[in-house]
Amino acid sequence: MSMQTIEVSDAVYNEIMSRRVGREAISKTIQRELKPVRKCAIRSELEQLQQEPTVSRSEFEKRIGL
Repeated sequence: MSMQTIEVSDAVYNEIMSRRVGREAISKTIQRELKPVRKCAIRSELEQLQQEPTVSRSEFEKRIGL
């Protein structure tokens, strides 16, 4: 497999570097970040709750079962 070289802005490079796990290779970081994430029910509910800023803490805890 041959490797390709790409050129990115400093901002994009810094963002990629901030998402690295430990000393992970940049190519692995990019692969991991580009993989589609399967949404679970809790994740979907958390995203919905983020869109509802008026939910109280007790209501939030009740909805996620705490």
